[in-house]
Amino acid sequence: MTNQAPDRTVRQYAADLARQWAARAVLGIVRDSGGQVVERPVFRDRSDLDLKVTGADPMAGLRAATGLKQASRKLSLDYVRYVREDGHSWHDIGVALGFSDDTELGISAAEAAYDYAAGTAMSAWRSFAWVCQHCRATIIDHGPEAGHPADCEEGHADGCTRLAAAVAVWAALWDDEADQ
Repeated sequence: MTNQAPDRTVRQYAADLARQWAARAVLGIVRDSGGQVVERPVFRDRSDLDLKVTGADPMAGLRAATGLKQASRKLSLDYVRYVREDGHSWHDIGVALGFSDDTELGISAAEAAYDYAAGTAMSAWRSFAWVCQHCRATIIDHGPEAGHPADCEEGHADGCTRLAAAVAVWAALWDDEADQ
């Protein structure tokens, strides 16, 4: 068993920073787009304390936060693409996104990450594209559950070392299972 407390502390700190920066970004977006900035009581139930905080007008803030959410999703998908291109697995990505294996739902962290990136609509056309840094080909990634690595990562050039390594790992796993 490993000690996960430091990792949790780092993740909590990062989450706190993200919330602070998101609030700053929303206020900045509202200001820069000509939206209204208002003062509100720090404690809504104690306006008699006369402590105020500057914030975005609620409707302008909502619109800015929604735009920030959409931009953040696009940015996170860009990072998922970069991470895949760097050779990380869907499981690694799932853990980084905060997913874990859920045996009750029957979904792995890898599957949850792929669903996040490719969408959850069940379709034969569902995929996630990235560029292999070994063979420079555009890969159409069909996800971690698509089977053989050549089926999971369609489009590698002949002789791609990354695909060959993935096939070797896959074959070794199947050999180990056959031996049991």
